[in-house]
Amino acid sequence: MAEIARNCGLQQPSLYYYFRNKGELLDEIVTEANRAPLELLARVRDGGGSPAVQLYRAIRADVAELCALPYDLNEIHRLAARDRTAFARYWTERDQLVGELTEIVAAGVATGELRAVDPRLTALVVLSNDEGTQNWLRVAARDGAPVQTGLRDHHAVGSFLADLVVRGLLVAPRELERVRRAADALDAAAVVA
Repeated sequence: MAEIARNCGLQQPSLYYYFRNKGELLDEIVTEANRAPLELLARVRDGGGSPAVQLYRAIRADVAELCALPYDLNEIHRLAARDRTAFARYWTERDQLVGELTEIVAAGVATGELRAVDPRLTALVVLSNDEGTQNWLRVAARDGAPVQTGLRDHHAVGSFLADLVVRGLLVAPRELERVRRAADALDAAAVVA
């Protein structure tokens, strides 16, 4: 706790005001790993658009947010997996996150906009792609490997992955440009609102 307080620029007693112990602090950090993307998905779904547009917006924003985190999300997953009882809230919210994304994919399949895929498996793969992308970009930066300038732009990385995934899921891949334009318009409207 002393090290955490020091790295946060706080005195240790100040940290104890908010968290009784390291376990409580960890629980808050771990829980935030799902809370932010759940809020993102709620905003995307409330914003409207076709399922493909919603999926595009969700992937692009999720990757950008994950890449901007000060920590590797995969470390949070590993930590929560060590003690499923202590991190039960994390796993409940994780299931909710997968469920929300599954609903978007299922709606796209039902409307015929997306290929006939298993919606839950697709949601899991999409989340894995998002999380893996932020991990590998972080590893490259940490190891001192040259990172292309475009890869430092989290929004560009998110757009690249959204293009890749949504194009692969669209029944008519040529519709990707329409999906991208609609996603751009909805994101711009959300920023203005």
